[in-house]
Amino acid sequence: IFASGCMALPVLMNIKQVIEQRQCSGVWTHKDELPIEIDLGKKCWYHSVFACPILRQQTSESNPPMKLICGHVISRDALNKLTNAGKLKCPYCPMEQNPSHAKQIYF
Repeated sequence: IFASGCMALPVLMNIKQVIEQRQCSGVWTHKDELPIEIDLGKKCWYHSVFACPILRQQTSESNPPMKLICGHVISRDALNKLTNAGKLKCPYCPMEQNPSHAKQIYF
């Protein structure tokens, strides 16, 4: 985090200076987001990790997270194990659904 801040700070200071010189008020509110994307290089790439709450294992490309119609997310392996006679009952709510309606999600 510290290294990311050190790389981003000069760019942010330059943006601030340009905004002040051009008197562009309202472009950057300093609250939730940056006015531009700052490339920090591959060293600072991070990704989310999802562990299936049913099988308690991390998802992967071969076992991706799947979003059910009800909105709950489980791994594909859990989806296959919970499917019975072409139907799937969500393990978290009473909704019964067709397993083919589940969609793969990407974090």
